[in-house]
Parts: sequence; C-alpha cells; structure tokens
Amino acid sequence: MSLFLKKKLITVPTRWGWLALFLLVFLIFYLLLINTYNFLAIERPTSSDVLVVEGWIPEKGLKKAIEFYHTHNYKYMIITGVPITQWSFSSPYSNMADASAKSMRMMLFRDSIYTVSVPSAIVRDRTYSTAVALKMRMETGDIPNKDFDLYTVGAHARRSHLMFSMAFPDKKIGLITDTDDSYDPPIWYKTSYGFRIVSSELISYLYSRVFFFPVESKIRSLILTGRYIDSIQKTRFDKDNEFSDSLKSPLKLADIQLFRGLPYYEISKYWKVKAHFVCDTTAPIFKMPTSTNRLPEYKKYSVLSFLIHDTLYRLTAFQNIDLLGKDPTSKYLFVPFKDKSNNSTSYGGGRYLDIEIPDNDTVTLDFNLAYNPYCAYSDRWSCPIPPSENYLNVFILAGEKKYH
Repeated sequence: MSLFLKKKLITVPTRWGWLALFLLVFLIFYLLLINTYNFLAIERPTSSDVLVVEGWIPEKGLKKAIEFYHTHNYKYMIITGVPITQWSFSSPYSNMADASAKSMRMMLFRDSIYTVSVPSAIVRDRTYSTAVALKMRMETGDIPNKDFDLYTVGAHARRSHLMFSMAFPDKKIGLITDTDDSYDPPIWYKTSYGFRIVSSELISYLYSRVFFFPVESKIRSLILTGRYIDSIQKTRFDKDNEFSDSLKSPLKLADIQLFRGLPYYEISKYWKVKAHFVCDTTAPIFKMPTSTNRLPEYKKYSVLSFLIHDTLYRLTAFQNIDLLGKDPTSKYLFVPFKDKSNNSTSYGGGRYLDIEIPDNDTVTLDFNLAYNPYCAYSDRWSCPIPPSENYLNVFILAGEKKYH
C-alpha cells in the first residue's frame, strides 16, 4: 500500500472560512450579474458621417436612429438586414433591411437610404455575413467605403461590433447602442425574457471571441449564390401567383381551383452557362409552325454556342417580327428548344428561353429560367414549335418540369 499511497497534511477551511468563501463567490457572481448588460451594451461613437443601422431593431429603435442621424449630422444612412422568415408569403418585403427602410420613410425620413441584405441561404453567422455583404456593397462604389458608426440595440451590441470589426479590420467602426425596452436592463435577470436574451448574447460573444474564425471568401460565395437562388425563387413565386389569378392564368377556370404551384427542377448554377453570341441575320423571314394553324413570322438573329458536360451545343435565337413592328428598338430574342428530358420529366413540346441582344459577343443562357409554352397547360393556346436545329442531345434538368 505504501508503494502507491502516502499520508499528507492539508489545510481546509473552517466553518467561518467556508462562509467567507461562499460570500466571496456570491459577491463576484452578483457583480458579474449586474454588470453583464453594461458589458454587452457598450457605446463607442466615432466622428464618421456614415450611420449603419441593423434592420432587425424595433421601430421605436428606428425612430431613435433617425433622431440620432439628424442631431449628429450624418450624411449617409445604411440599413442592413436578414431575410424575413415569418409572414414571408404575405409580406411585400423579403428582408428586414427593405422593410425597415420603408418604416423610416413612413416616419418621414427624407434622405437617401441604402439597404444591404443577405440571402435566405445564409442561415448561420448572419451578423458576420451581413457585415461581409455591406463590405461587398461598399466595394462597388455606390456607397461610401470608409469608417462608419453601427447603430444597434441592447445586449447584441458588443457581438455586432465584434462581427463587423472582423469583416472590416482596416476600418474604424463606432458603436451606438440604444436601450432594449423589452426588459429592464439594470435588472435583466429578473425576467425570463431578459435572462434569456442577455445570457445567450454573453455566451455567443464569448464563443465568438474564442472559437469563431470565419473564412470571408466562403461567405462571399454563399452570398452570391444565395442571391442568385433567391432571384430564381422569386421569379417562380411570382409566376405561381400569376397562374392562380383567374385574370392572368393560362389555366382553365376549373384547373385554377386545383392549382398548387408549378413543378420545377432544383435550382443549380451549373445550368447557368455563358454562350458565344454570333449575330446572323442573313436568313429571310419565315413562318414558324405552331401547335395550331397560326404561323407567326420570325427571323433568325443569332447562333448561341455553349458547353454542357464539356460538349459543345448550339441554339438559334429568333426575333419576333410582329413584336419588332410594335417596338423597333426591342432587344428581345426568343430561344425555343427541345432536349432529351422531353416527354419524361419535362413537357414534350419543348421549352422556351428569353434573352436580350447583348452589347458584346457573350450572353448568359440560364436554363433554370426555362419555361413551358402555354400549350402545356391548356389546348386552347397556340404555341411555337421549336425547330429541329434547336434540339439539344442532352438532358436539360433545369427550369420547369412537365405539368401533370
């Protein structure tokens, strides 16, 4: 036994010692408790003339931000925001930046308002991502690329300042913190809401300080991809609304009642390709066959060459003569096509793309925007039939799918 254990004298607290130790721990805990909000809700104003307001703050905070803007002689108002995830189908705004900007307008703020938001694909690290989105916007040159003050509310302040400082290491960022009226800051720990907000912000700030090492290039890529996806989703959402409107829908009235949205392939940037644009208007005007006896006049305008799966494909773009007669300046080109997915997962009669005449020899073909002719939904329509030269010997798994 003596080989592994030995006796050792130690000193332990007495009963009074334990009491003193307990009181010391309690005092430290109490001091931390009453000072946590002040630690998080700091202020660090600068002499900048740019005010950046976090768009999630309540409207009372927006009103105070307007007052602060005027009293401190700012020249630029920028509002950042994340996507609106509640009531998104009924709200006219897709993000808090635009919604807060509208609220400021209703509060009679007359100066220019610049908005910056992140796409719905950004579901984590949104404060930092918003800061990166602001940096990207500043780099375009349409808003000042210089030091700024960040206007926020409550216990979120210190972490917001940290995230923006990470995104802008070369800039001086001030911090203006409004009071959070949803709880009493000096006694935040006496309400469940205040305790939840302040304690979670403290944990989040400490975590960010120790473990958060973002890669800006990845966030930039997510923002760009997310914005692209959001734009396609909005186009699809608007089209579904149009199809459900009896005054605009190509569907029969009885079918509108059963309409639950158009089917689509998953959005992928893979199907957004650059095409070489070669103008060729030498061919005469011709009558394009349709699904009925109607023969609208079109003219070949250009040949589009592009790669899919490392294979070269070509499509012909056409000008509608009737449309050109109504608007000689029209840059619209019609690109009907067929592919190997027809009759299986996409409409058998082919699909269409709309493009505009480019200013150079390159044009974007986004097959995520490929749409069905109205004939796919009702036989009462007359639709152009894609010419044989516009058959693609490949599965184009993008855009609208076959309806029913």
